[in-house]
Amino acid sequence: MTPLRALEKLQHGFQLPGVTSSEIEACEAALKISLPEEYKAFLRVSNGFNDELGHGYLILWSVDELSRADGYEIFQFRSDRFLIGSNGGPTAYAVIGKDYVSIPFVFAGTWQNEVQVLGDTFDAFIAAIEEGRGA
Repeated sequence: MTPLRALEKLQHGFQLPGVTSSEIEACEAALKISLPEEYKAFLRVSNGFNDELGHGYLILWSVDELSRADGYEIFQFRSDRFLIGSNGGPTAYAVIGKDYVSIPFVFAGTWQNEVQVLGDTFDAFIAAIEEGRGA
C-alpha cells in the first residue's frame, strides 16, 4: 500500500531525491528495525520532510538522520519501536508496533504514559498532524 493521499499533502516539504530500497534496507539493518511499508514508500519519493502541515509542523527524518536517532534516550530502539521525526520542538514522532505516535522528548513519568496514538497508517498520521494533534 502506498501513502498516495499523504504524498500529495507533503509535496511542498519534500527533501528530494528520495532514497533507494538498498539505502532503506541498510538503515533498517543498522538499527535492527523494520520500517512500515508505507513509510518506506514515502522515503523512496522523499528523503525526509520539513515544513508546516495544516495546523502542525512536521519534520520526518532522512535515512541518515534515522540512523543517528538511536542516540536519543527517550526509549531504547527495538524492531517495533523507533523514532521517525519531530515537530521541531518538544515532541518526537515514533512508530510503536503498528501505530504512529507522538511522545515528548522530555517526559514526567514513564514514556508509556506519555504516548499519544496518531494513527495506524501513514495517511492517518499525516492527517492527525495536519489537524494539529500530537504536538
